[in-house]
Amino acid sequence: MFYPSDDGHYTLAEIIDAGTTILSLATGLREGNRDKIVFSTEDRVIVYSKSEGLIVKLWETQPEPGSRFVDVIIARLDEESGETIVAASETKEALYFYRVAGQAATGRRLELLAIRVLPGPAQKIALISRSEGQVPLIAAAYGKNGSSGLLTLYYTELGFAEGPSLESLPAPVKSLTSGDLRPAPGDELSWGGGDGRLRVVEANEGLITVLTSENLGSSITALATGRLIGEVSETLLAGTPEGFLFGYRAPVEKSSPDWAVNTGSPVNDLAVNKEGLIALGTADGSLQVWRVAPGGALLHIVKAGENLGSIASIYNTTAAVLARVNNISNPGLIFPGQVLLIPRLS
Repeated sequence: MFYPSDDGHYTLAEIIDAGTTILSLATGLREGNRDKIVFSTEDRVIVYSKSEGLIVKLWETQPEPGSRFVDVIIARLDEESGETIVAASETKEALYFYRVAGQAATGRRLELLAIRVLPGPAQKIALISRSEGQVPLIAAAYGKNGSSGLLTLYYTELGFAEGPSLESLPAPVKSLTSGDLRPAPGDELSWGGGDGRLRVVEANEGLITVLTSENLGSSITALATGRLIGEVSETLLAGTPEGFLFGYRAPVEKSSPDWAVNTGSPVNDLAVNKEGLIALGTADGSLQVWRVAPGGALLHIVKAGENLGSIASIYNTTAAVLARVNNISNPGLIFPGQVLLIPRLS
């Protein structure tokens, strides 16, 4: 785990030794103001949490030998229930759903809620939020005849039901994400292919491909969506083995990206945090943190003793504007070394 330091860099603060190969991770199962860390491994799901200043193992599922859980997400399946862990098993060709059971903290555990078999080996999973009043969809990509298929599931009082699906995709799925990328209500699904293209898919009565990108490289190995600093809408991010990071600002309606940067290393994974920073993991084992500033914007590195009000006065703006542009929910919580986006003055 890395924490921001006063010089604007990130410092290694803690190492978690899970004792096994970690295939995927997610954060969630939030209590108070703290998320838990969820790992998927070859045969189980493990949850870690911070306790008395230390990162400790909290729960783990019963072993499922030979499952190979290649992806994991955390989803709220309906309005009444809590968050559910969804783990995608490659070799068992199934999705495993786990919930936290029990009352007292010491007596709580992960309990298997359901198993849904897929038509082929699981590859990637994502959560699709829909318009108000509709339960979300769980999207799963699975291998089929050297390529991939997509199916969706939603939770009902009687269990899981199948939503729209696509049986034969034009390329194998290498990455999967969702976000509010188009004017239509709800989220859109986006998948990155082994042919170097990404597709945006709307999920209504069916799964409809509404955009195919130009060729971005040999493969799209990582996708993520989120609102970057200074942006009013979400951005779809795509990473490639050639080390390029591409950005498509919503509404995503053209095949060419809005911007591209060379990270210098093959991109394996991507995420956007609540402050609008981009984190990427690379094939050489490094972690990079990026800030993409809109054209014409300025960057300010926070110094000791500064606050949003004093910084705003330098640039003839307000603390409220800086908080909004930089996705800062608590204006009192800024730190030396933090980089703030200063919007262009009109």
